[in-house]
Amino acid sequence: MAFPNDDPTVEHGDRTIQLIDLLVARLEECLGEVLPLETDDQLKEYARDARNKIASAVEQLGRARVRREQQIGGS
Repeated sequence: MAFPNDDPTVEHGDRTIQLIDLLVARLEECLGEVLPLETDDQLKEYARDARNKIASAVEQLGRARVRREQQIGGS
């Protein structure tokens, strides 16, 4: 995945934090798309699994962002 320099959601600053923010935004968009699938009986289990994985990825990226901010602040 190429880093989109022209993406309006990306602000200037540390590139790692920019990428984390971009990924979180995209994952949150996907999460919104997955939620309606949970009402489909045949897809309910898959949608629930996808939702959980997306939520976990967002949480992990949030932790990574905090660590990166601490690295930058400690420099």
